[in-house]
Amino acid sequence: MVDLVTSILCSAIYTILFCEQKMKSKSLIFILPAIGFLALSTIFAIAIFGDLTGSRKKDNLPSVLVGRQAPDLPAIALAPEFAKTLSTFQGKPVLVNFMASWCAPCRAEIPALEKLAEDVVIIAVAYKDKETDLRQFLKQYGNPYDGIWMDFDGKIGRQWGIYGVPESFLIDKTGDVRLRHAGPIFGDVIAKVIAPELEQM
Repeated sequence: MVDLVTSILCSAIYTILFCEQKMKSKSLIFILPAIGFLALSTIFAIAIFGDLTGSRKKDNLPSVLVGRQAPDLPAIALAPEFAKTLSTFQGKPVLVNFMASWCAPCRAEIPALEKLAEDVVIIAVAYKDKETDLRQFLKQYGNPYDGIWMDFDGKIGRQWGIYGVPESFLIDKTGDVRLRHAGPIFGDVIAKVIAPELEQM
């Protein structure tokens, strides 16, 4: 992405210099804002595309939680049957998945999470979401979660230090955070990132 953005900026600069040579200064005043807007719009579109597809790399963002006890979950569950905390599954590895019904990559990762749920307990934290929207999301895309909690105001997300959704934390049998993954979970993430960590637990 960096190379692409650099190429766009270089092209814009080249165009500006070319126009400066070929056009009068008055005409240049009108063309420069258009060129600048085009360049910024392209960069913005690339960033949005990266978020929607999960292709933008955010794994290198730091997390102070790794190696520490996992923070608390929200106080409100989607329903009584989903009011399962980390202590409920003490002695088992747990994946805490921050997600939202309005998040496109969260929809895309459901099939992989359903596969992962065969081996790992998954708890969802619905970040800044609405109960009605979340219920529709689960009905439409499936429910791989053992527990589902509502983080209406994003307070819990801030406590966990998330950068956005989806974002997941792998908790070991003692309740310590072993791994943080920013972005959607697909088959390759399970094979290359999560499975090796599980083998060490």
